[in-house]
Amino acid sequence: MAMSSREERREENQRRFRKANEGLHDLVEGRLPDSQPVAFVCECADDECMGRVEVSLQEWEAVALNPNHFLMKAGHQRSKGEEVVGSLGEYEVARKPD
Repeated sequence: MAMSSREERREENQRRFRKANEGLHDLVEGRLPDSQPVAFVCECADDECMGRVEVSLQEWEAVALNPNHFLMKAGHQRSKGEEVVGSLGEYEVARKPD
């Protein structure tokens, strides 16, 4: 089944937010104490979202290890088929269908 252009745009948003977070991760890795929270961008599909998820590098890495898992503010999953599969403090980990 073909995705609607709206769903494709949402997926592209999430990939863009993940890429931004990967860059931020690489920038601060090794320069901060392990426990220091980093303000990553919310990885929801909403391109208007300006949310931040403040977690340690290790916490973010644990989510990002799975390319289908995205870290976002609670209640932000909006893409079709996304489901919350865990939480990290006040944030949620959503899984996109394969």
